[in-house]
Amino acid sequence: MAGLGFFLFGMSQLENIMKNISGRSLKLFLKRNTQNLFKAIVGSAIITGIVQSSSVVSLITLAFVEAGVISFRNALGVILGTNLGTTLDSWIVATIGFKLNILSYSFPVIAISAIGVFFFQQRKKLHNLFAIFFALGVLFLGLSYMKEGALAYAKDFDLAAYSSYGTFVFVIIGFILTTIIQSSSATVAITLTAIYSGVVDFPSAVAIVIGSEVGTTIKILFWGMKGSADKKRVAWGNFIYNIFTALLAYITMHWIIYFIENVVQINDPLVGLVLFQSSINLISIVLFIPFLNIFAKWLENKFLAKKGITNSYAGLDLPLLPVLAMDAMRMQAENLFHKTLQFNKTILCLVELETPGWIDNLKSLTQSYTSSEDEYQRLKQTEGDLLVYYSNIQENNLSKKQTTLLLLYLSAIRQSIFAAKAIRDIEHNLKEFDASVNDLLHEQCATIRSEWLAFDNQLNQILNHSDNNKLPLEFDIAMHNVLEQDEEVKLEVMRQLKNNHLNELEASTIMNVHREMLSCKKSLLQALEILRINRNNAI
Repeated sequence: MAGLGFFLFGMSQLENIMKNISGRSLKLFLKRNTQNLFKAIVGSAIITGIVQSSSVVSLITLAFVEAGVISFRNALGVILGTNLGTTLDSWIVATIGFKLNILSYSFPVIAISAIGVFFFQQRKKLHNLFAIFFALGVLFLGLSYMKEGALAYAKDFDLAAYSSYGTFVFVIIGFILTTIIQSSSATVAITLTAIYSGVVDFPSAVAIVIGSEVGTTIKILFWGMKGSADKKRVAWGNFIYNIFTALLAYITMHWIIYFIENVVQINDPLVGLVLFQSSINLISIVLFIPFLNIFAKWLENKFLAKKGITNSYAGLDLPLLPVLAMDAMRMQAENLFHKTLQFNKTILCLVELETPGWIDNLKSLTQSYTSSEDEYQRLKQTEGDLLVYYSNIQENNLSKKQTTLLLLYLSAIRQSIFAAKAIRDIEHNLKEFDASVNDLLHEQCATIRSEWLAFDNQLNQILNHSDNNKLPLEFDIAMHNVLEQDEEVKLEVMRQLKNNHLNELEASTIMNVHREMLSCKKSLLQALEILRINRNNAI
């Protein structure tokens, strides 16, 4: 188990390093080499072989499909190629991992590379090179421990107890194991260890590998549940294709095993197992390609694109008739304004200050958590959808007054997004203030929240103000209070800096945070002014 832990950690580190190193180049390679089916299969196999993670390539493919960079049908080609590319790791493990005394090599590799990682943090290329060797060292260390542990376990393991269940039970074992650890490469490494130690025979090991083909797709399937229809099609296409590969492998496994042992005459079960894995993936690709278009059409009919706007607060089926569009755009702008206020209060932890009742506590247990970044992206998506809505309205004959009013509402929407961005940009500073041992920094959070509550009260007064003639004066007063408060903060920071209660960096951070707070408040006041004063001008 310790060996498995080291192996998974090493593989995870290697995957992250390769992903970070390749980053943009990996994505550009995928984008450029997925323009037709053949290039998609070969390109994804090469990338997966380098990165050594079919999951990484598959998840990037899903993101590309969602963004419209890769077509759904070419994405299916990528999925086909990843299965073949991921077998490279199995070849390395089978030909090197069990042919050398890797424990004697892994310790010096880990020692030297760990020192290199520590001392070359500022030199990225050397740092990444040492990090790769460190990950490989840990990976092979884990493999060595797994091998030693399996050899000891094999003495007391009775394979005959499971032989009566047939090979299908080992398919299930391979599926469950890969579903849990989400790495078919790790499952194959475990299986190679088991067959090397005599824990399982060759057909049982083959069955475990067959099960791993399906287990590795579960993460992709869950990841593709949310999103566009194309994203769901790729995720389900990946799952169904791997089911097809597993069924094909299970049905033909005895003939392929006979071919490997008697025709090719490979007596080494380690090489034979990896050859089986590579062969079945290659055969599956060749057999599946002629039916790919039919399969793609079936998926397109199965997962139809939903009409309307997704992941957005903008309403569905907004009216295009100018007379109705004015009110619709105003209501959407007002809704976004209030959503922004709620977003800002959440960032400032003001929502948590309200004591919930026992019913609210019960409800919170069933509610899913939405990160601030997800919520911010949703606000931006709403703005984008409303810009599209405005462009659709323009196709009708709008009067000059209607155009002016719509542009004002769009300006209010833009100001709301500015306000959300300002608060989002200082979220990390607020967390630092909250955790700071410096009392002056720690107190900044309470000060900012107190100032926001006073500002929020002013906004509510303006929203509930009944005398439209006095609204300009109310906005002037609110803006004056905001500016005056900001000047007081600046003076206080300068005083604390002069008295050496704050250092230069701390003073600069506080100034920047309050500048963003000022920008947020000014944007909200400008948005509200547009919405409140022009409310009665809708046509």
